[in-house]
Amino acid sequence: MKLYEALGISTGDVVAFAGAGGKSGAILDVSEGLVETGMKVLVAPTTKMLLGESNSIGPLVTSEDLGELLTKAENALSEAPAVVAGSGMLSKNRVDGVDPEWIGDLAGLVDVVLIEADGSRRRPIKGTADHEPALPTVATLVVAVANVNALGTPVDEEHVHRPEVFSELTGVGSGQSITPGAFASAVAHGSLARVPQRIRTAALITGVDPGRSMSNASVITRELWRLGVKDVILTSIPTESPAQVWVP
Repeated sequence: MKLYEALGISTGDVVAFAGAGGKSGAILDVSEGLVETGMKVLVAPTTKMLLGESNSIGPLVTSEDLGELLTKAENALSEAPAVVAGSGMLSKNRVDGVDPEWIGDLAGLVDVVLIEADGSRRRPIKGTADHEPALPTVATLVVAVANVNALGTPVDEEHVHRPEVFSELTGVGSGQSITPGAFASAVAHGSLARVPQRIRTAALITGVDPGRSMSNASVITRELWRLGVKDVILTSIPTESPAQVWVP
């Protein structure tokens, strides 16, 4: 099963990826899977994206003007099946995100839009701040991402993005080990906490393989179900390409 199939992504979807531990890898895998079916895909951060990640997906177009960005994106899509859109360059390595309210206009150019909706500084799990994720009103699906390898690690700057927020969300203090319940709470009460009910949601547990991490992911999955997160997907992203995917 392809990841986009497991997530139920189809024509007309505007999908926001939030959380930590594999958002960019998931976006790349989903984009490639959709392109293989003949779809046109637009990838757009609403915060920021590394240029190297953008280059793996397709050509990059940027503008601080929506009309100009639409024209550039349409021209790029005439030659490439997947395009990345940003408002500009924050530095030589980082693409600045677009206004979430621009996504509705950009969505008219393609079959599916994929959004990187927050940052994590490459940590496997995060504490989600009150202003995150940056979701457009036209979003149809939010995928909350976290890496199974965060399980059992201490709550600190090395392993958790915004550890103090993580502690507030989960009740696990600084230096204490991340439990399955805390992992699930960070997803359900963090990345998915402020998603409107009309939008579909899913949790994506990354870094899974058929060994011990599969067992750990199964325990986390049960905790997510207990917290009301019904759709949980397990994947080998970001360590394996093409990704293996499991639906518990």
